[in-house]
Amino acid sequence: MNALEQMFPALTLFSDLDWMAVTQEYESDYIDISFPEYLQQKALDGDCPPYLFELAYYELAMLDVKTSIEPFPYKNGIYLNPTALFLSLEFDIKKMMDDSLKGTIEVHERPNVLCIFKDTHDVIHRMELPDEDLGILQHLEDGPKMDTDFLHPSQKNQFQKLVNLGLILTL
Repeated sequence: MNALEQMFPALTLFSDLDWMAVTQEYESDYIDISFPEYLQQKALDGDCPPYLFELAYYELAMLDVKTSIEPFPYKNGIYLNPTALFLSLEFDIKKMMDDSLKGTIEVHERPNVLCIFKDTHDVIHRMELPDEDLGILQHLEDGPKMDTDFLHPSQKNQFQKLVNLGLILTL
């Protein structure tokens, strides 16, 4: 098993990549871009299915979150979890990965936004975010808020759910 194959094991489940050829081409012609970007270029050229680069971005995001040493905030305020990574996807990668653990390998095409983050207890979360959640989180992109005045009254319950999950941190 080569290094890329070890780093992106889901690609082996969802394709029959010739890892030797892929590695050779990537390392000789595309090494200046990330491996997921390489697969994205290959998909644009029609040389691989588009879900492969999304799987690769997902696996890279999972690795980034698992190994994140991003410090959590300590000053008073309302924060977006600093480990949160957002993936705008055309395929339901979460469902595909969950199904693969049960032995079912199927491709599910469905646009969604997936958020991967680590909570303050080092537990990794993967959750699909509806537009309502993204609207709340958007207020925290540019830095912390000191109060919840940015919320519409109808958003208070959803805000609290995001706090309980650890995607929003309140200090």
